[in-house]
Amino acid sequence: MNSKTQVVIIGAGPTGLSMAVQLLRNNIDFIIIEKNEKTTPFSKALVVQARTLEIFKELGIAEKAISEGQDTTAMNLFYKGKQKASINLSGLGEGLSPFPFALALEQNKTEKLLVDHLSANKKEVRWKSECSRFSQNENNVTVFYKDSSGKEEKIEAEYLVGCDGASSMIRHEMGLSFEGDTVPKIFYVADVKLNSTVINKNELFMFMIKKGFILFFPMEGKEHYRIVGVLPDAENADEQLKFTDIENSIKQQVMVPLDFQEALWFSTYKVHSRKANYFEKGRCYIAGDAAHIHTPAGGQGMNTGIQDAYNLAWKIACRIRGEVNSDVLKTYSAERTENAKHLLQTTDRMFDVMSGTNAFWDFIRLNFLTKIIGWVAKSEMVKKQIFPLISQTGISYKNSYLTIDSSIGKVKAGVRMPYFVFADGKQIFDYLNEPTFKILFLGDDECNSNQLFKNLKIKITLHSFKEIPKSLFGTEKNFYILLRPDNHISYIGKDLTKCEEMLNKISYNENSTNA
Repeated sequence: MNSKTQVVIIGAGPTGLSMAVQLLRNNIDFIIIEKNEKTTPFSKALVVQARTLEIFKELGIAEKAISEGQDTTAMNLFYKGKQKASINLSGLGEGLSPFPFALALEQNKTEKLLVDHLSANKKEVRWKSECSRFSQNENNVTVFYKDSSGKEEKIEAEYLVGCDGASSMIRHEMGLSFEGDTVPKIFYVADVKLNSTVINKNELFMFMIKKGFILFFPMEGKEHYRIVGVLPDAENADEQLKFTDIENSIKQQVMVPLDFQEALWFSTYKVHSRKANYFEKGRCYIAGDAAHIHTPAGGQGMNTGIQDAYNLAWKIACRIRGEVNSDVLKTYSAERTENAKHLLQTTDRMFDVMSGTNAFWDFIRLNFLTKIIGWVAKSEMVKKQIFPLISQTGISYKNSYLTIDSSIGKVKAGVRMPYFVFADGKQIFDYLNEPTFKILFLGDDECNSNQLFKNLKIKITLHSFKEIPKSLFGTEKNFYILLRPDNHISYIGKDLTKCEEMLNKISYNENSTNA
């Protein structure tokens, strides 16, 4: 049977499902296929960052996610059984996001939230279906796959998005590189129930050990923790290890009272740090682990894939609707490869420090890290700088084709629209839920922009606000902010014609070479 759609998504992990829900939000038809028979039964990626929760809020599923997860209130650093530092994480991002915390939510729950959202909107994943090959030309993509009965099916689409993981067949067939390296150490992850007089709160516990670390993340439910650590050198990674094989080793290393009640999940893995050279080729794109994989430092991987989808979906949607030119679609690869490159550098540095991958970092970590973390714990300014980095709310596309170099007060073009709350209790994001370009006017005068933009194909919503937060914009007033559909700032300033110039630049023009 032949099918026709606008976008084919390969892979129904968090990235593929996020791509699907964003296309649904943009009223774009799609087919999503997945070789597995259902969502993952495992907890896998555990941390949902604030920027992901902001995206979930636009979908109406943020509160459900929070109710099923557990926010982490503090981080405790131990060495040789003694607590060396503690950082209060409650409200770490207060005033920076409506979700000023990191949420511990198992990947299987995150995937189910997204699948349920699709089902509620009468869209289903084609499970037990595996892509076998695809081809593309200037006008479309043809995808061949085997369905759950083993029968080969064909789909004609305008675009293909590969969200099929680190071993991506789509990336391989696109001929894209996947450069980077693999950390020589073997790591383990376990979800456990435990009793302890020390590890007994909704807090993160980090135990520094020679040549590594052991992390305890609080999970939803009483005495429920995720453990991540470095496999002892004596253990052979080629063997089929069980949690019971390293249980005593963990107790000896943390040197605090600890009794394991139950091991719910256990796995060993190698840490990879790799990135594709491009995220697109013709009408085909890659996202998530298919495009980049990271060390687990900072809980960034899954959230980055979700942001890939958030960035790409609106661009494909605008292109399919004939609103924007082809250069807009090219910004996906440009923006997200740059973000992935920066993220790999950041997570690699964090991971080197945490895991003591060489003698230098091991010395620094064991001798100075506690002092550094103690200083961070006392510095509100440093904490306010850390939150945007970890939460991914601080990502900026300042060098993008879609950005005009401009600023008002502390706010520069390229950043996500800053979060703030009005005097009546409403948040700025309450007005910015639609996946459209938006022009915001902040000031006392009237915003007379209707005539200026009436001939554009691009859909625009207009918003006026008289209340202007001085903490962000100082005493400036009567200025404009042009927001992209993903609420990153394209222009901020007093010249409305700059907004018009940007929208004209990116608009579809049948006579243009980049149409």
